[in-house]
Amino acid sequence: MKNRYIIILILTFISLVGMGQQMALQSQYMVNKFTINPAFAGTQKGIPIHLGVRRQWSAIKEAPVTQYLSANLALGGGLGAGATLYNEVSGPTRRTGLGLSAAYQFSLAKSGDNDHQLSLGLSGILSQHVLDKKKLETYLPDDPTIIAAYDNQLLPDVNFGAYYHNSDKYFLALSVMNLIQTKTDINNITNKVKNNFVRNYYLMAAYNVEVNKDFIVQPNVMVQAIEALPMQVDINTRLLLQGKYWVGLSYRLQDAIVGMFGMKFNSLEFSYSYDMTMSNIKTYSNGSHEIHLIYRLEKQNGLKSRKSGNNFF
Repeated sequence: MKNRYIIILILTFISLVGMGQQMALQSQYMVNKFTINPAFAGTQKGIPIHLGVRRQWSAIKEAPVTQYLSANLALGGGLGAGATLYNEVSGPTRRTGLGLSAAYQFSLAKSGDNDHQLSLGLSGILSQHVLDKKKLETYLPDDPTIIAAYDNQLLPDVNFGAYYHNSDKYFLALSVMNLIQTKTDINNITNKVKNNFVRNYYLMAAYNVEVNKDFIVQPNVMVQAIEALPMQVDINTRLLLQGKYWVGLSYRLQDAIVGMFGMKFNSLEFSYSYDMTMSNIKTYSNGSHEIHLIYRLEKQNGLKSRKSGNNFF
C-alpha cells in the first residue's frame, strides 16, 4: 500500500511536468547559464566544462534526479558553440538528450570601458523519453493502458536565446525553450487531447557592484514563465571574494530558500547548493542538493576566447 502512494505522488509530479514545466529545475543556473540560454555559448574565458548533479526532494523515494555535462567555447569572429548531454530520472520515467548550440556575438556600441554587446543563440535538442513499466503498480493486472504505452520516444525541439551585457557590469538575458512544442504521447492513447512540450520562457538579469578589487556583490533575478503554470521568480544575491570564493542566497517565491557557495582552484571550480523547501511538500522532503564541477581549459591554438574580466558573468 505504501508503494502505491509513492507511485501516485510520483505520477502526480510527472503530470504537472507534462502540463507545464517539462524542464529540469536548477538552483545554480547562474553558475552555468548556458544550460538555459544558448546565447551564452562562447562568452566566457577559455572552454568551461560543466558537470552537474541535482537530487530533488532527498527524502522522497524516486524523486527527480538530474545529471548533465556541458561545454562551450568561442570560435573567433564572434561565433560560439557548445553541447550539452543530460539525463533526468523521475520515478518510472527517464529523459536523456543531446543539445548542440551555436551563438553569434557582436558589439552594439563601445565607449571607453563601456562595451555593449549582444549575443543571439540557437540550439537543437534531441531527447529520448523512456517509460519503465516495471515500476508502475496498477489496480488491475495487465492494465491495457500501461501495456499499450510506448516504452520510449525520440523527440526533437529547438531553443532560442538572446544575451545583452555591458562589459562585466550588468546583463539581461532572455531564452525560449521548446520552440517547436513537439507532441509527446507516452500513453499511446487515441484521443483528442494535445500533449505538447509547451514553451518555457526565462528572463535573467544581474548587476555587479564592485566594492573593491577583491569584493563584488551581484544581485540577480530570474523569472520563468510557463504555459499552464504560475510564474516562478527567483531573487538571488552572490558575494565574490578575491575572484576565488563566493557565497549566495536565493529565494524562490513560495517554494524554497537556497543557500550556496563555490570556490576556485586554478582551472577547477566547485559549487554546492541546498534548497530548503517552503511549500507543502516540505512535510515529506528533506530539501534538495545540487553539486557542480567546472574544469576550465585554457585557450587553444585556433580558438579565440571572449574577453571577460572575472568570469562572474
